[in-house]
Order: sequence, then C-alpha cells, then structure tokens
Amino acid sequence: MTHIPEEAKNGIIKRKLAGWSWADIAVWVKENYHFEAHRTTFQKWYDREVSLREGLSEEESNEMPTDFSPDAHAKLIKRIEKFKGESRYWKKVAESALKQEAKKELLVDAVKKFTPSYKQIAKYQHRKPSGKIRGASKQTVVAPLTDTHVGDNVEADQMVGLNAYNIDIFNKRLHGWANQLLKLVELRRNSVEVEELVIPMLGDMISGDIHDELARTNNDHNMGQMIRGANLIAQALLFLAPHFKKVRVPCVVGNHGRMTRKPPMKNKYMDWDYMLYQWVATFCKKQKNIEFHIPKSFMTTVKVQNRNILLSHGDFINGAGSGTAISKGINNMRNVLQFRKGLQEEIGNLRNEYAALPDYFDSVLIGHFHRIDEIDIGTGAIHICGCMKGGDEFAMQRVQAINKPRQLVLYYHPKYGEIGKDIIYLNRYDDTSQAFNDVLSEVWTSN
Repeated sequence: MTHIPEEAKNGIIKRKLAGWSWADIAVWVKENYHFEAHRTTFQKWYDREVSLREGLSEEESNEMPTDFSPDAHAKLIKRIEKFKGESRYWKKVAESALKQEAKKELLVDAVKKFTPSYKQIAKYQHRKPSGKIRGASKQTVVAPLTDTHVGDNVEADQMVGLNAYNIDIFNKRLHGWANQLLKLVELRRNSVEVEELVIPMLGDMISGDIHDELARTNNDHNMGQMIRGANLIAQALLFLAPHFKKVRVPCVVGNHGRMTRKPPMKNKYMDWDYMLYQWVATFCKKQKNIEFHIPKSFMTTVKVQNRNILLSHGDFINGAGSGTAISKGINNMRNVLQFRKGLQEEIGNLRNEYAALPDYFDSVLIGHFHRIDEIDIGTGAIHICGCMKGGDEFAMQRVQAINKPRQLVLYYHPKYGEIGKDIIYLNRYDDTSQAFNDVLSEVWTSN
C-alpha cells in the first residue's frame, strides 16, 4: 500500500477545500515532498479518511482522529463497526416496539368486533320533581370512579382490623356505590331535574404487579383483574344507565396498571386500565345512552354545564401529595393548556379530537392520593376523589395514614357551576350479600 507522507496531509486537505483538482494536488506533493503517486491515490485517501467528517457536529468532529496513520485508520474502522452494531440493536428495538403496538391494536379491534355486549336495558321513566324550585335549571351529576385497585388483597389481620379488601369486597362496594348514587340522585330529583350522569374513571382500576409484593399477594393475575373488573364495572354502568337520559364515561389511565416497572413517559396508555376501559365499552356497546371517551393521553378534559374539567389520575404530580405540591402541579398543567392560545392557527390543523380541546379548565378531578380533599383554584376546585380500596399496609407503615374507602359525588348547575357535593362511604357494604355477577363463561363470544 502506498502511504502518503504525514507532513503532506494537512496541505492536501487545505488545497482540496480551496478547490484544487486532484491532478494539481499530485503535482504539488511531488514538487514539495518528492512523493509521486497517481491523482486517484490522493482522492481515495481523502474519501476514506477525511470526508467522514462531513455532516458531523463540532463535538463529533472533535472526537475524530487528527492523524491519518494506519493505526488511526484501524481505530476509526473499529469505531464505525461499533456504531453499526448499535444501529442494528436500536433498529431491532424499534421493530419490536412497533410489533407490540400492532399486536395491541389488533387485540383492541378484536375485542370490539367479536366480544358480545350485554343487552340494552330500557330507560326508566323517572318521576318529575314533586316540589320543584321555581326557575330551577336541570343539573348534571358527576360521580368519579377511581382507584378501585381490583385484585388487591388487604388482610384485616395485618391492618389491626381497620380494613380488608379483595375482589369480592370490591364487588359489594361497587354494587353499594351504584345503589347509593342512584338514591342520592332521586333525592335531588325532588326539587330539580337530573338528566345526565358523568362517571370519570381516573385510573388505578386494577392492582397490577408494579411492586413484587403485589404480584405475590394479589387475588388474581393482571389479565384476571382486568377482565373481572371490566365485567363488574360494566354491570354497574348498565344498572345506572336506564335512570338517565345520557351517561358519559371519560377515562384516563393511572400508574398501577402500567406494564413496565418504571413509570413510562411515552406510550403511557399501554396500561391495563386502558384495556379495562375498552372491555367496559365493549360490554356496554348496545346501551345507546352510554358514551365513552378513552384517549391515549394521560389527561383529558370534559365539559359539564358550561364548565371545563381537567381529568387526570394525578401521578404526574411530584411532592408526595401535599396541598402545595398538588397546587403547583395543576398550575403548571394550566400553563401547558394555555400555551395553545398562541398556536391557534397550527391547532386548527390538528385532528378534530385534539383541536376541540379547550385552552383552559375551571376545575380538576384526580385520584392517586387515596383520600377525599379539595383545593380552591379560583375558577373552581381541585378535587381528590377518593379510593374504593381504602387504607392498606403500605399506607399504615410508610405514610402512617389511613382513609375510609370513599367516592365523591358532585352536582353541576349551568349558571353557578359546582353547587353541591356528597360522599359515598363504601365499607358499609362489606357485610352485605348484594353484588354483581362475577362469573364469566369459559368462552366470551360465540361463532
């Protein structure tokens, strides 16, 4: 192999960048360094060693070797092979991710297409208000269903008798929740008309296996938790639906149903909560007055009586659930939505479901923190909506706190917004025999 003199290489590069031809460069090298070679020798050397720098950032270029000796060339080739190996690895990772995404979409499509839903239940003719307040407007009931943790196993013996929880207790509490909600609505109907029910599902619907001890102690595996929970929640919705003109069910995922150990930022909807919502929607598809909204985003908004309500599980908030941390996280999210104001032209080109999102919200509904609490934000309130599971071993030992299993009920007026609040206490139903049907047939669909 013919080796170009080291002392000539920088001069060659400078003259090439100055526009010299390879023939002129060959003559220049012969005259100044007494080295004779065909012009193609210099061209090949330049293409092999120097042009690799083109298109690199300054940092990457600085990491390239400054000499062009055979040893430096060997090191460069070794580095290139390393990059090629990394490229092949990440290509496989990307292909695998695309395959997993495709499988999930196929599964969701199959669920929607082949799974039979429950039969539609005829609407009840609920009574008109007997003592109607003069000039009263129709109201909407908002009854969040959050942090059900289907499948979690809380032992009363380990809780000094303060709480117990399993799938059977969840079923009884869910049945009690639906009945009590309907009773509260009927009481309100003595004075005003209530035609619409909104049931935001705010995540952590199953216990999941994100912690090793949950995987060991759960009543059922994730698939069982998801499908049994979906079956029971669908029955609760169908129990309530005939009593309202319209039932809306907006849904967001939580953190307990995630399919990764670490909380994901991308593809957050790849979650057992998302699958549970899809199953519930499928089971209820024949009930025409139930409307579902199941976005892939970790948050969404819903309009209730001229008020925009932000819905999220709440796990995006840092700070262990203090009032200050929650207020700060929500205020930051308010800034994020208001950012849309400066992008009206671009937003107009987005898909309709995103273009329709408001750039502000009046109030907020979140779960995650396993308590009922309220923080005023001027235009409304941040509502922490409770937990169906109640206190558990983790809360007692690590947080030294325990709350009763409760769910929140809110009432909205078209002029005044939120005008009332009730709390449904759920442990009162633990010893009842009333529950929904928790038996699924061996084959969920028929040919």
